Amino acid sequence: MMLFEKKLPVISYTDFTEKARSVTSYTSSSGKRYKVMGFEGDVMLICRLDASSNMNWEIPLWKVYEAYVQLDDFSTKSFKQYLPRRQSPSRGLLLHLQLLS
Repeated sequence: MMLFEKKLPVISYTDFTEKARSVTSYTSSSGKRYKVMGFEGDVMLICRLDASSNMNWEIPLWKVYEAYVQLDDFSTKSFKQYLPRRQSPSRGLLLHLQLLS
């Protein structure tokens, strides 16, 4: 089982969204590849590249940030309460932004 830890200090929501908006693609902790298709307000629109149907997902950035700030355990079980069915791409975003190690 992979363990993920929050890097300190915790950044502000403004800094988080600014960093997230600069991302064009990333890989989740389980190796799935995602392309950022754009944003609708503070919702990141992503497409999973290595799925047979090119699955599209909406990732509410405020929920990713809430999990980032409140969690100490970034396991699937803990993360799922914030972003059900989106925990892997959301955790992958935090890893890509170097907010988790």
